[in-house]
Amino acid sequence: MPKLTATPLLPQTIRELKPGPVAMDYRDGLARGLILRVLPSGKKFWTLRYLFRGKHRRHVLGEFPTITLAQARDLARDTRTEIRDSRDPAGEAAAAKAIPTGTVRALADAYVEGHAIPRKKTGAEDKRILEVDVLPYIGDIAVRDLTRRDCRAVIERVMNRGAGYAANRTLEIVRRMLNWGVRRDWLDANPAAMIEKPGIEKARERVLTDDELRALWSLLERFPERHEKRAPGRTRASVNAQGQRFCPISPALAAVTKFRLLSAQRGGEVVRMKWADLNLGAGWWTIPAEDSKNGRPHRVPVTPEMVALINAQPKKKSDAVYVFEGHAGARVDERVKKAGAALSRVLGFEFRSHDLRRTAATRMAALGVPRDHISHVLNHTAAGAVATRVYDRYTYDSEKRAALTRWNLELVRLLTDAPAPKAEIVPIRGRRRRA
Repeated sequence: MPKLTATPLLPQTIRELKPGPVAMDYRDGLARGLILRVLPSGKKFWTLRYLFRGKHRRHVLGEFPTITLAQARDLARDTRTEIRDSRDPAGEAAAAKAIPTGTVRALADAYVEGHAIPRKKTGAEDKRILEVDVLPYIGDIAVRDLTRRDCRAVIERVMNRGAGYAANRTLEIVRRMLNWGVRRDWLDANPAAMIEKPGIEKARERVLTDDELRALWSLLERFPERHEKRAPGRTRASVNAQGQRFCPISPALAAVTKFRLLSAQRGGEVVRMKWADLNLGAGWWTIPAEDSKNGRPHRVPVTPEMVALINAQPKKKSDAVYVFEGHAGARVDERVKKAGAALSRVLGFEFRSHDLRRTAATRMAALGVPRDHISHVLNHTAAGAVATRVYDRYTYDSEKRAALTRWNLELVRLLTDAPAPKAEIVPIRGRRRRA
């Protein structure tokens, strides 16, 4: 690179320097290693050239005329003092520049820790989706440089593997994260706002048949005996003496699956059931607002079948909190999502765990339970006028108990092939309206 002799630079000389076709270096004779670099664009930068651990390094001090000649000489001397103290200014500047700041990854971390985890029941799932399907592809892009095309490419990548539902959920999480960023001045507008959902979602209609319910319940009770369990030097048997496969999930998860079918409640709410939330003497399980999907407390009638299932759960510790606990008191909420798939593989027919709730609701309707009573059992948000929802504080406790009692008796009959006992359904006209 062309260089001039190392005579002291003068302010007027610096101002008169003209750019050339390539970058030009002008050394200063008074400050060791100080070089003025003139770029073809006309910009002029002060740099310091030095030797660090046997390698030549160049550190940018600032731009002229923001940094004057006198200031550049002072900076050069101060920087050389740092170098003598084993500092590497150029290396430190490069490392600092490499640290992502204001990136999508930084926004995602802030969103997960500041909003998703503390405020959403699905916060852990939001974090997983971001880490698996989003951040590996756009995590290092500056948030303000993120485009609609970048967001669409992420969603299409999920869609291309045949996961339409997952693509829609990924889009929802990206939108929510970017909206959160807009409210906190990470960016001015949400580039994912106008992207349409790519997956066509159809409401599942899967309801288990009588034979499927019998097969499922039988499998949920089929665990190996002591002599069939794994032991040192022995391979665990995969089938019993009758050639039937053992239950592929833990006893705690099997109990959760049974309770979901009996109660028609959501899986996440069942696995978070606490001993403190139960009043078995009165026959109630109260789901607190913080554990309920819609954020409202929900009273679930506990039938004799449910009570027997709860009482069968061993307390791993005297101060156990949760009813359904795995080995050494571990919670089973992370594994409950995969329970349906594991059971399906053994049973030979497809179903998802959420189909249990739909099956229970459909069976109650077939038994003549009014639809609005089923809705209260399921803890769905009431439709209709807002004023009506605000002022109607009736809890439908008797209707919910009658509905679940009838369904549980029908399930027992189905599993035992016994005649169905009669159970009274409380009609909506039969309750006394309060003044």
